[in-house]
Amino acid sequence: MIVTTDNTSLILESNEPNVNKVIADLSLLASKSIGELVTAYPNLLIFPAHFEDNEDDIASRPTFELKVNEFQTVLETGNVMGFIGVKDTQLKIQSRFARASVVDSDAQSNQEEVIEEDYFLHYMLQKVLCINLFDLKHSRNQTNLFDFLVYLFPYFLKKALSQGLYKEYQKKTYNDSNLKGTIDIKTHVQRNLPFRGNVAYSVREHSFDNPISQLIRHTIEFIKQQPNLRGVLHSDSETLDFINLIVQHTPSYHARDRYTIINTNRKPFVHPYFMEYSGLQKICLQILRYEGLKYANNDDKAHGILFDGAWLWEEYLNTLLHPIGYDHPTNNTQQGGIKVYVQKLSGNNVRRYPDFIKDSRIILDAKYKRMKNNEINRDDLNQLLSYLFLYKASIGGYIAPSETTNLDLKMGLLNGFGGSIYKFKLAIPQEVTSYQAFKNAIAENETKLINAIKELSSEKSNNE
Repeated sequence: MIVTTDNTSLILESNEPNVNKVIADLSLLASKSIGELVTAYPNLLIFPAHFEDNEDDIASRPTFELKVNEFQTVLETGNVMGFIGVKDTQLKIQSRFARASVVDSDAQSNQEEVIEEDYFLHYMLQKVLCINLFDLKHSRNQTNLFDFLVYLFPYFLKKALSQGLYKEYQKKTYNDSNLKGTIDIKTHVQRNLPFRGNVAYSVREHSFDNPISQLIRHTIEFIKQQPNLRGVLHSDSETLDFINLIVQHTPSYHARDRYTIINTNRKPFVHPYFMEYSGLQKICLQILRYEGLKYANNDDKAHGILFDGAWLWEEYLNTLLHPIGYDHPTNNTQQGGIKVYVQKLSGNNVRRYPDFIKDSRIILDAKYKRMKNNEINRDDLNQLLSYLFLYKASIGGYIAPSETTNLDLKMGLLNGFGGSIYKFKLAIPQEVTSYQAFKNAIAENETKLINAIKELSSEKSNNE
Protein backbone atom coordinates (compact mmCIF):
# COMPACT_ATOMS: atom_id res chain seq x y z
CA MET A 1 0.00 0.00 0.00
CA ILE A 2 1.19 3.49 -0.91
CA VAL A 3 0.05 6.13 1.61
CA THR A 4 0.05 9.86 0.88
CA THR A 5 -2.10 12.94 1.50
CA ASP A 6 -4.11 15.33 -0.65
CA ASN A 7 -2.43 18.26 -2.43
CA THR A 8 1.00 16.69 -1.90
CA SER A 9 3.98 15.39 -3.91
CA LEU A 10 5.38 11.99 -2.94
CA ILE A 11 8.67 10.71 -4.36
CA LEU A 12 8.59 6.99 -5.18
CA GLU A 13 12.15 5.98 -4.36
CA SER A 14 13.77 3.71 -6.93
CA ASN A 15 15.42 1.64 -4.19
CA GLU A 16 12.12 0.73 -2.57
CA PRO A 17 10.96 -2.89 -3.08
CA ASN A 18 8.55 -3.47 -5.98
CA VAL A 19 8.61 0.22 -6.93
CA ASN A 20 8.58 -0.60 -10.66
CA LYS A 21 5.52 -2.81 -10.17
CA VAL A 22 3.82 -0.06 -8.17
CA ILE A 23 4.51 2.53 -10.86
CA ALA A 24 3.27 0.18 -13.59
CA ASP A 25 0.02 -0.50 -11.71
CA LEU A 26 -0.63 3.13 -10.80
CA SER A 27 0.06 4.20 -14.40
CA LEU A 28 -3.21 2.52 -15.35
CA LEU A 29 -5.06 5.13 -13.26
CA ALA A 30 -2.74 8.15 -13.30
CA SER A 31 -3.87 11.38 -14.98
CA LYS A 32 -7.33 9.94 -15.61
CA SER A 33 -10.12 12.29 -14.60
CA ILE A 34 -12.79 11.17 -12.15
CA GLY A 35 -15.25 11.14 -15.01
CA GLU A 36 -13.03 8.78 -17.01
CA LEU A 37 -12.40 6.52 -14.02
CA VAL A 38 -16.03 6.04 -13.09
CA THR A 39 -16.90 5.32 -16.72
CA ALA A 40 -14.11 2.77 -17.09
CA TYR A 41 -14.57 1.25 -13.61
CA PRO A 42 -18.26 1.42 -12.63
CA ASN A 43 -17.59 -0.29 -9.28
CA LEU A 44 -15.79 2.82 -8.00
CA LEU A 45 -17.76 4.81 -5.43
CA ILE A 46 -17.42 8.57 -5.91
CA PHE A 47 -18.49 11.43 -3.65
CA PRO A 48 -20.30 13.54 -4.73
CA ALA A 49 -22.49 11.12 -6.67
CA HIS A 50 -23.61 13.86 -9.11
CA PHE A 51 -20.13 15.20 -9.79
CA GLU A 52 -20.96 15.78 -13.47
CA ASP A 53 -23.08 18.81 -12.57
CA ASN A 54 -20.66 20.37 -10.11
CA GLU A 55 -19.70 23.93 -11.08
CA ASP A 56 -16.14 23.33 -9.88
CA ASP A 57 -15.72 20.82 -12.73
CA ILE A 58 -14.82 17.88 -10.50
CA ALA A 59 -15.37 15.41 -13.33
CA SER A 60 -12.40 16.68 -15.36
CA ARG A 61 -9.84 16.61 -12.58
CA PRO A 62 -7.39 13.71 -12.16
CA THR A 63 -7.29 11.67 -8.96
CA PHE A 64 -3.49 11.77 -9.03
CA GLU A 65 -0.66 12.21 -11.51
CA LEU A 66 2.69 10.47 -12.00
CA LYS A 67 5.53 12.77 -13.07
CA VAL A 68 8.33 10.58 -14.42
CA ASN A 69 11.87 11.58 -15.37
CA GLU A 70 15.18 9.77 -15.59
CA PHE A 71 15.99 10.38 -11.93
CA GLN A 72 12.73 9.81 -10.06
CA THR A 73 8.97 9.33 -10.17
CA VAL A 74 6.74 11.77 -8.27
CA LEU A 75 3.14 11.03 -7.33
CA GLU A 76 1.16 14.29 -7.15
CA THR A 77 -2.30 14.46 -5.59
CA GLY A 78 -5.02 17.10 -5.73
CA ASN A 79 -8.18 17.49 -3.69
CA VAL A 80 -9.26 13.84 -4.00
CA MET A 81 -9.03 11.60 -0.92
CA GLY A 82 -9.89 7.97 -0.27
CA PHE A 83 -8.78 4.56 -1.50
CA ILE A 84 -8.19 3.24 -4.98
CA GLY A 85 -6.40 0.15 -6.13
CA VAL A 86 -5.58 -1.84 -9.22
CA LYS A 87 -3.88 -5.23 -9.52
CA ASP A 88 -1.56 -5.65 -6.50
CA THR A 89 -1.19 -1.97 -5.66
CA GLN A 90 -3.33 0.03 -3.27
CA LEU A 91 -3.21 3.80 -2.95
CA LYS A 92 -4.51 5.46 0.19
CA ILE A 93 -4.90 9.26 0.02
CA GLN A 94 -5.53 10.80 3.43
CA SER A 95 -6.37 14.39 4.21
CA ARG A 96 -3.29 16.56 4.61
CA PHE A 97 -4.38 17.16 8.21
CA ALA A 98 -3.81 13.52 9.20
CA ARG A 99 -1.19 13.15 11.89
CA ALA A 100 0.94 10.25 13.06
CA SER A 101 0.46 9.04 16.63
CA VAL A 102 2.01 6.33 18.74
CA VAL A 103 -0.19 3.70 20.39
CA ASP A 104 0.64 1.34 23.23
CA SER A 105 3.62 -0.90 22.58
CA ASP A 106 3.22 -4.58 21.90
CA ALA A 107 3.97 -6.45 25.11
CA GLN A 108 5.63 -9.35 23.27
CA SER A 109 7.76 -7.45 20.77
CA ASN A 110 8.18 -4.39 23.02
CA GLN A 111 7.68 -2.15 19.99
CA GLU A 112 5.47 0.89 19.67
CA GLU A 113 3.04 1.13 16.76
CA VAL A 114 2.87 4.37 14.77
CA ILE A 115 -0.41 4.97 12.98
CA GLU A 116 -1.95 7.79 10.96
CA GLU A 117 -5.05 9.32 12.58
CA ASP A 118 -7.15 11.02 9.89
CA TYR A 119 -9.60 12.58 12.31
CA PHE A 120 -10.48 15.49 10.02
CA LEU A 121 -11.63 13.33 7.10
CA HIS A 122 -13.68 11.18 9.49
CA TYR A 123 -15.18 14.27 11.11
CA MET A 124 -16.27 15.83 7.81
CA LEU A 125 -17.82 12.53 6.71
CA GLN A 126 -19.67 12.26 10.00
CA LYS A 127 -21.04 15.81 9.70
CA VAL A 128 -21.91 15.70 5.98
CA LEU A 129 -23.22 12.14 5.65
CA CYS A 130 -24.72 11.93 9.15
CA ILE A 131 -22.94 8.67 9.96
CA ASN A 132 -21.93 7.42 13.39
CA LEU A 133 -18.20 6.81 13.64
CA PHE A 134 -18.14 6.09 17.39
CA ASP A 135 -14.68 6.83 18.79
CA LEU A 136 -12.64 5.37 15.89
CA LYS A 137 -11.52 2.40 17.94
CA HIS A 138 -10.72 0.68 14.67
CA SER A 139 -7.85 3.10 14.10
CA ARG A 140 -5.39 0.99 16.05
CA ASN A 141 -5.54 -1.53 13.21
CA GLN A 142 -5.14 1.15 10.54
CA THR A 143 -8.26 2.49 8.90
CA ASN A 144 -8.60 0.81 5.53
CA LEU A 145 -11.01 0.66 2.65
CA PHE A 146 -13.06 -2.08 4.25
CA ASP A 147 -13.68 0.03 7.38
CA PHE A 148 -14.85 2.97 5.26
CA LEU A 149 -17.19 0.78 3.24
CA VAL A 150 -18.82 -0.62 6.36
CA TYR A 151 -19.16 2.83 7.98
CA LEU A 152 -20.84 4.20 4.87
CA PHE A 153 -23.20 1.24 4.41
CA PRO A 154 -25.98 2.73 6.64
CA TYR A 155 -25.82 5.99 4.65
CA PHE A 156 -26.42 4.20 1.33
CA LEU A 157 -29.01 1.92 2.94
CA LYS A 158 -31.08 4.86 4.19
CA LYS A 159 -30.74 6.76 0.90
CA ALA A 160 -32.00 3.76 -1.09
CA LEU A 161 -34.80 2.59 1.19
CA SER A 162 -36.10 6.15 1.56
CA GLN A 163 -37.38 5.56 -2.00
CA GLY A 164 -39.22 2.46 -0.83
CA LEU A 165 -38.45 -1.23 -0.70
CA TYR A 166 -37.50 -2.40 -4.18
CA LYS A 167 -39.55 -5.16 -5.79
CA GLU A 168 -39.42 -6.77 -9.20
CA TYR A 169 -41.00 -9.64 -11.09
CA GLN A 170 -39.66 -13.02 -10.04
CA LYS A 171 -40.42 -16.50 -11.36
CA LYS A 172 -41.91 -18.48 -8.49
CA THR A 173 -42.66 -22.21 -8.52
CA TYR A 174 -45.47 -23.79 -6.52
CA ASN A 175 -46.98 -27.21 -6.02
CA ASP A 176 -50.45 -26.80 -4.55
CA SER A 177 -54.13 -26.72 -5.48
CA ASN A 178 -54.23 -22.94 -6.21
CA LEU A 179 -53.28 -23.09 -9.89
CA LYS A 180 -52.64 -19.57 -11.25
CA GLY A 181 -49.79 -19.82 -13.74
CA THR A 182 -48.09 -22.09 -16.24
CA ILE A 183 -48.20 -25.81 -15.46
CA ASP A 184 -44.79 -27.46 -15.15
CA ILE A 185 -45.56 -30.81 -16.78
CA LYS A 186 -42.27 -32.51 -15.92
CA THR A 187 -42.35 -31.55 -12.24
CA HIS A 188 -46.05 -32.32 -12.01
CA VAL A 189 -45.52 -35.84 -13.35
CA GLN A 190 -42.59 -36.44 -11.00
CA ARG A 191 -44.29 -35.20 -7.84
CA ASN A 192 -48.04 -35.53 -8.23
CA LEU A 193 -48.75 -38.96 -9.67
CA PRO A 194 -50.91 -40.57 -8.62
CA PHE A 195 -52.92 -37.32 -8.58
CA ARG A 196 -53.71 -36.07 -5.06
CA GLY A 197 -55.11 -32.60 -5.82
CA ASN A 198 -51.83 -30.59 -6.20
CA VAL A 199 -50.52 -29.10 -9.44
CA ALA A 200 -46.91 -28.03 -10.12
CA TYR A 201 -46.83 -24.63 -11.79
CA SER A 202 -44.80 -21.43 -12.11
CA VAL A 203 -45.89 -17.80 -12.12
CA ARG A 204 -44.28 -14.37 -12.49
CA GLU A 205 -45.17 -12.13 -9.58
CA HIS A 206 -43.91 -8.97 -7.92
CA SER A 207 -41.65 -9.82 -5.03
CA PHE A 208 -39.54 -7.94 -2.48
CA ASP A 209 -37.37 -11.06 -2.23
CA ASN A 210 -35.19 -10.45 -5.30
CA PRO A 211 -31.46 -10.33 -6.16
CA ILE A 212 -31.05 -6.71 -4.99
CA SER A 213 -32.71 -7.25 -1.59
CA GLN A 214 -30.83 -10.53 -1.23
CA LEU A 215 -27.55 -8.70 -1.89
CA ILE A 216 -28.39 -6.20 0.85
CA ARG A 217 -29.31 -9.05 3.22
CA HIS A 218 -26.04 -10.88 2.57
CA THR A 219 -24.14 -7.67 3.26
CA ILE A 220 -25.98 -7.19 6.55
CA GLU A 221 -25.23 -10.74 7.64
CA PHE A 222 -21.59 -10.36 6.60
CA ILE A 223 -21.17 -7.16 8.65
CA LYS A 224 -22.71 -8.93 11.65
CA GLN A 225 -19.73 -11.29 11.56
CA GLN A 226 -17.24 -8.40 12.02
CA PRO A 227 -16.80 -7.91 15.80
CA ASN A 228 -15.29 -4.39 15.57
CA LEU A 229 -17.66 -3.07 12.91
CA ARG A 230 -21.09 -4.63 13.41
CA GLY A 231 -22.09 -1.80 15.73
CA VAL A 232 -22.80 0.38 12.65
CA LEU A 233 -25.95 -1.68 12.07
CA HIS A 234 -27.33 -0.27 15.33
CA SER A 235 -26.03 3.27 14.95
CA ASP A 236 -29.53 4.79 14.89
CA SER A 237 -33.17 3.72 14.95
CA GLU A 238 -33.75 4.40 11.24
CA THR A 239 -30.88 2.12 10.22
CA LEU A 240 -32.15 -0.61 12.52
CA ASP A 241 -35.70 -0.30 11.13
CA PHE A 242 -34.46 -0.63 7.54
CA ILE A 243 -32.32 -3.64 8.42
CA ASN A 244 -35.30 -5.34 10.04
CA LEU A 245 -37.36 -4.53 6.93
CA ILE A 246 -34.80 -6.22 4.66
CA VAL A 247 -34.59 -9.27 6.92
CA GLN A 248 -38.37 -9.55 7.03
CA HIS A 249 -38.70 -9.49 3.23
CA THR A 250 -35.88 -11.90 2.36
CA PRO A 251 -37.22 -15.23 3.71
CA SER A 252 -35.27 -17.24 1.12
CA TYR A 253 -31.88 -16.01 2.43
CA HIS A 254 -29.19 -18.62 2.92
CA ALA A 255 -25.49 -17.98 3.47
CA ARG A 256 -24.48 -20.63 0.93
CA ASP A 257 -26.07 -18.53 -1.85
CA ARG A 258 -23.67 -15.59 -1.38
CA TYR A 259 -21.50 -16.08 -4.47
CA THR A 260 -24.57 -16.79 -6.60
CA ILE A 261 -26.13 -13.49 -5.45
CA ILE A 262 -22.86 -11.62 -6.11
CA ASN A 263 -22.70 -13.00 -9.65
CA THR A 264 -26.36 -12.16 -10.25
CA ASN A 265 -25.59 -8.54 -9.37
CA ARG A 266 -22.58 -8.16 -11.67
CA LYS A 267 -24.59 -5.91 -13.98
CA PRO A 268 -24.89 -2.34 -12.58
CA PHE A 269 -28.37 -1.62 -11.25
CA VAL A 270 -30.32 0.90 -13.36
CA HIS A 271 -33.88 1.99 -12.64
CA PRO A 272 -35.68 5.24 -13.52
CA TYR A 273 -37.18 5.57 -10.03
CA PHE A 274 -35.05 3.55 -7.58
CA MET A 275 -31.91 5.47 -8.54
CA GLU A 276 -30.36 5.42 -5.06
CA TYR A 277 -30.12 1.63 -5.18
CA SER A 278 -27.23 1.94 -7.63
CA GLY A 279 -24.85 3.24 -4.94
CA LEU A 280 -26.14 0.70 -2.44
CA GLN A 281 -25.48 -2.13 -4.89
CA LYS A 282 -21.93 -0.88 -5.46
CA ILE A 283 -21.04 -0.67 -1.78
CA CYS A 284 -22.61 -4.07 -1.03
CA LEU A 285 -20.56 -5.71 -3.77
CA GLN A 286 -17.36 -4.06 -2.55
CA ILE A 287 -17.97 -5.18 1.04
CA LEU A 288 -18.77 -8.77 0.05
CA ARG A 289 -15.91 -9.01 -2.44
CA TYR A 290 -13.27 -7.28 -0.34
CA GLU A 291 -11.94 -10.19 1.68
CA GLY A 292 -11.54 -12.39 -1.35
CA LEU A 293 -10.47 -9.90 -4.00
CA LYS A 294 -8.53 -7.14 -2.23
CA TYR A 295 -9.03 -4.55 -4.96
CA ALA A 296 -9.46 -7.31 -7.57
CA ASN A 297 -5.89 -8.59 -7.61
CA ASN A 298 -4.35 -9.66 -10.90
CA ASP A 299 -6.78 -7.87 -13.17
CA ASP A 300 -7.03 -4.33 -14.46
CA LYS A 301 -10.27 -3.43 -12.69
CA ALA A 302 -10.01 -0.59 -10.20
CA HIS A 303 -12.03 -0.67 -7.00
CA GLY A 304 -12.26 1.81 -4.18
CA ILE A 305 -13.98 4.85 -2.79
CA LEU A 306 -13.03 8.46 -3.49
CA PHE A 307 -14.06 11.75 -1.88
CA ASP A 308 -13.58 15.10 -3.55
CA GLY A 309 -12.08 17.22 -0.76
CA ALA A 310 -13.43 20.48 -2.18
CA TRP A 311 -17.00 19.12 -2.24
CA LEU A 312 -16.66 17.60 1.23
CA TRP A 313 -15.25 20.84 2.69
CA GLU A 314 -18.04 22.85 1.07
CA GLU A 315 -20.79 20.55 2.39
CA TYR A 316 -19.18 20.54 5.84
CA LEU A 317 -19.18 24.34 5.91
CA ASN A 318 -22.85 24.25 4.94
CA THR A 319 -23.60 22.47 8.24
CA LEU A 320 -22.10 25.51 9.99
CA LEU A 321 -23.41 28.35 7.81
CA HIS A 322 -26.94 27.21 7.05
CA PRO A 323 -28.07 27.61 10.71
CA ILE A 324 -26.95 31.28 10.64
CA GLY A 325 -28.94 32.15 7.51
CA TYR A 326 -26.66 31.37 4.56
CA ASP A 327 -28.11 29.78 1.44
CA HIS A 328 -26.12 27.13 -0.42
CA PRO A 329 -26.97 27.24 -4.16
CA THR A 330 -26.43 23.90 -5.90
CA ASN A 331 -25.85 23.36 -9.57
CA ASN A 332 -26.95 19.70 -9.74
CA THR A 333 -30.43 20.50 -8.38
CA GLN A 334 -30.67 23.84 -10.22
CA GLN A 335 -31.53 25.56 -6.93
CA GLY A 336 -30.45 29.11 -6.23
CA GLY A 337 -27.82 30.85 -8.28
CA ILE A 338 -28.24 33.87 -10.51
CA LYS A 339 -28.63 34.37 -14.26
CA VAL A 340 -25.68 36.03 -15.94
CA TYR A 341 -27.87 38.09 -18.33
CA VAL A 342 -30.90 40.14 -17.47
CA GLN A 343 -32.03 39.53 -21.05
CA LYS A 344 -30.35 36.96 -23.28
CA LEU A 345 -30.74 37.72 -26.98
CA SER A 346 -29.50 34.34 -28.22
CA GLY A 347 -28.73 30.94 -26.68
CA ASN A 348 -29.34 29.84 -23.10
CA ASN A 349 -29.00 32.19 -20.17
CA VAL A 350 -26.37 30.50 -17.97
CA ARG A 351 -26.39 30.66 -14.19
CA ARG A 352 -23.64 31.09 -11.65
CA TYR A 353 -23.69 29.38 -8.27
CA PRO A 354 -21.64 30.90 -5.45
CA ASP A 355 -20.95 28.54 -2.54
CA PHE A 356 -22.76 30.56 0.13
CA ILE A 357 -24.85 33.71 0.03
CA LYS A 358 -26.81 35.73 2.57
CA ASP A 359 -29.38 38.40 1.75
CA SER A 360 -27.77 38.86 -1.71
CA ARG A 361 -25.16 41.03 -0.02
CA ILE A 362 -22.62 38.62 1.53
CA ILE A 363 -20.95 35.93 -0.58
CA LEU A 364 -18.53 33.33 0.79
CA ASP A 365 -16.43 30.89 -1.21
CA ALA A 366 -15.16 27.56 0.18
CA LYS A 367 -11.54 26.74 -0.68
CA TYR A 368 -10.04 23.40 0.30
CA LYS A 369 -6.85 23.43 -1.77
CA ARG A 370 -3.60 24.76 -0.41
CA MET A 371 -3.02 28.51 -0.70
CA LYS A 372 0.56 29.19 -1.78
CA ASN A 373 2.18 31.79 0.47
CA ASN A 374 -1.23 32.22 2.08
CA GLU A 375 -2.39 34.12 -1.02
CA ILE A 376 -5.58 33.77 -3.07
CA ASN A 377 -4.78 32.96 -6.67
CA ARG A 378 -5.93 35.01 -9.61
CA ASP A 379 -8.70 32.67 -10.85
CA ASP A 380 -10.26 32.36 -7.39
CA LEU A 381 -10.22 36.12 -6.91
CA ASN A 382 -11.77 36.73 -10.33
CA GLN A 383 -14.50 34.21 -9.59
CA LEU A 384 -15.45 35.93 -6.33
CA LEU A 385 -15.37 39.37 -7.98
CA SER A 386 -17.77 38.15 -10.67
CA TYR A 387 -20.18 36.93 -7.99
CA LEU A 388 -20.02 40.27 -6.19
CA PHE A 389 -20.73 42.07 -9.46
CA LEU A 390 -23.71 39.89 -10.45
CA TYR A 391 -25.36 40.12 -7.03
CA LYS A 392 -24.33 43.74 -6.44
CA ALA A 393 -22.99 42.41 -3.13
CA SER A 394 -20.83 44.45 -0.79
CA ILE A 395 -18.89 41.72 1.07
CA GLY A 396 -17.06 38.66 -0.19
CA GLY A 397 -14.82 36.15 1.51
CA TYR A 398 -12.96 32.85 1.40
CA ILE A 399 -13.03 30.07 3.97
CA ALA A 400 -10.16 27.55 4.03
CA PRO A 401 -8.88 24.95 6.49
CA SER A 402 -5.61 25.69 8.27
CA GLU A 403 -2.97 23.67 10.11
CA THR A 404 -2.15 26.59 12.37
CA THR A 405 -4.55 29.04 13.99
CA ASN A 406 -7.91 30.53 13.14
CA LEU A 407 -7.75 33.55 10.86
CA ASP A 408 -10.16 36.44 10.41
CA LEU A 409 -8.53 38.89 8.03
CA LYS A 410 -10.00 41.83 6.15
CA MET A 411 -7.91 41.95 2.97
CA GLY A 412 -9.02 45.36 1.77
CA LEU A 413 -11.56 47.58 0.06
CA LEU A 414 -12.42 47.12 -3.62
CA ASN A 415 -12.23 49.59 -6.46
CA GLY A 416 -15.17 50.08 -8.81
CA PHE A 417 -18.46 49.44 -7.01
CA GLY A 418 -16.66 49.15 -3.66
CA GLY A 419 -17.03 46.43 -1.06
CA SER A 420 -14.71 44.32 1.11
CA ILE A 421 -12.87 41.02 0.75
CA TYR A 422 -12.20 38.76 3.76
CA LYS A 423 -10.13 35.67 4.33
CA PHE A 424 -11.22 33.17 6.99
CA LYS A 425 -9.32 30.10 8.12
CA LEU A 426 -10.59 27.31 10.34
CA ALA A 427 -7.83 25.73 12.41
CA ILE A 428 -7.85 21.92 12.27
CA PRO A 429 -6.69 20.53 15.65
CA GLN A 430 -3.37 18.69 15.43
CA GLU A 431 -2.13 17.80 18.91
CA VAL A 432 -5.02 15.64 20.10
CA THR A 433 -4.94 12.16 21.62
CA SER A 434 -8.39 10.85 20.65
CA TYR A 435 -11.24 11.43 18.23
CA GLN A 436 -13.39 12.79 21.04
CA ALA A 437 -10.67 15.31 21.93
CA PHE A 438 -10.52 16.31 18.25
CA LYS A 439 -14.29 16.89 18.14
CA ASN A 440 -14.17 19.03 21.29
CA ALA A 441 -11.28 21.13 19.96
CA ILE A 442 -12.69 21.72 16.49
CA ALA A 443 -16.08 22.63 17.98
CA GLU A 444 -14.38 25.56 19.76
CA ASN A 445 -12.73 26.66 16.51
CA GLU A 446 -16.05 26.40 14.68
CA THR A 447 -17.63 28.73 17.21
CA LYS A 448 -14.86 31.29 16.63
CA LEU A 449 -15.34 31.07 12.86
CA ILE A 450 -19.12 31.44 13.08
CA ASN A 451 -18.82 34.47 15.38
CA ALA A 452 -16.35 36.12 12.99
CA ILE A 453 -18.67 35.53 10.03
CA LYS A 454 -21.65 36.87 11.96
CA GLU A 455 -19.75 40.14 12.31
CA LEU A 456 -20.02 40.58 8.52
CA SER A 457 -23.70 41.35 8.88
CA SER A 458 -22.96 44.31 11.14
CA GLU A 459 -20.39 45.65 8.63
CA LYS A 460 -22.95 45.30 5.84
CA SER A 461 -25.42 47.34 7.86
CA ASN A 462 -22.82 50.04 8.48
CA ASN A 463 -21.94 50.20 4.76
CA GLU A 464 -25.56 50.70 3.88
